[in-house]
Amino acid sequence: MTLLVAELELRTALARRRLFLLNVSVPLLLVIPIALSAAPPFHAAAVYTVLFVLFGTFGSAIPLVRDAEAGLLERILLTGLHPADYLLQRSGAGTLVDALQLCPALVVAAGGMGGSPASIAGLWLTLTTSLWIANLVGVIVASVARSLAETALFSAVTALMILHASGVFRTPASGSVGATLQGVAPFRALHEGILSLSGGALAGGSTALLCWAFGLPVATALLARGLASALRAVERGR
Repeated sequence: MTLLVAELELRTALARRRLFLLNVSVPLLLVIPIALSAAPPFHAAAVYTVLFVLFGTFGSAIPLVRDAEAGLLERILLTGLHPADYLLQRSGAGTLVDALQLCPALVVAAGGMGGSPASIAGLWLTLTTSLWIANLVGVIVASVARSLAETALFSAVTALMILHASGVFRTPASGSVGATLQGVAPFRALHEGILSLSGGALAGGSTALLCWAFGLPVATALLARGLASALRAVERGR
């Protein structure tokens, strides 16, 4: 397997300098007022986690549907490239680009919460892994949608539901269904990792994060032909 798709995505992202700078600047401008304010750490961590996860999910799903509408996906797969190679390489490249674009925002957010350089570096790895999951969730969402408007709606709803299960918006009671969901949800590690920078409890959720990081791409590869077929239906207007 070559990495031609990943290289193409990376080169395209870096060549679109204005878009790249916008994707760096907008999250940074959203983070700065919160980092400079006296927002409670729990609220700040929730806002940052939502911003980062939505960034990854939208950034994966919407361009994929747009390419499907334009027929680009169809033409690439007609070359004989396996759908799993295309979807996973595209998601991997998108994850790397997202992680680079969000790095300044993460540094400002973590710095505002008292994070050290070492803790920020560790959190960046957690963010990158979380973005990998968000990008793959975006692929699945894109296969269900039939237009850009549906993609935006489904991306928001899906990401917010997973964030809610991850305990971003509330702390579930011990032994409850919510606590069980939080224990296996993918974005708990990112949320609690950000929150721990303020001197709170140690972050949890790393095991669930790694399980999702390895399990979701396997599921995507197994379902790749069906996902690609659904995306092709976007071009046909079905």
